[in-house]
Amino acid sequence: MFQTMQEIIQLSRQNGYTFFDEKRQSQEETTVYPTVYYGRYFITEDTFRNKRCFSIYRALKDGACDIVRGYVFPNKRQAERYIKMFLDYEEETTEEYFNG
Repeated sequence: MFQTMQEIIQLSRQNGYTFFDEKRQSQEETTVYPTVYYGRYFITEDTFRNKRCFSIYRALKDGACDIVRGYVFPNKRQAERYIKMFLDYEEETTEEYFNG
């Protein structure tokens, strides 16, 4: 489980993932917010079909990032609310984070 976005970014880059590549994020007009929720979730702000929207991603143990809910939230507050209401109970971390 991660404490900071910097941990996720560093591990992601070490393992060759390009999600946090500055050029890529600039081209896609993506902003990654610094808060890590429940040790693995984070929020991005993106431009999708010429509209600003927010997405939720999950950081995996190797630094890869999977989209959980993409381009559906009109503001950051609603994305945070979704995380707190629906993602805090997930128990998938036992297998994914603690083996190996």
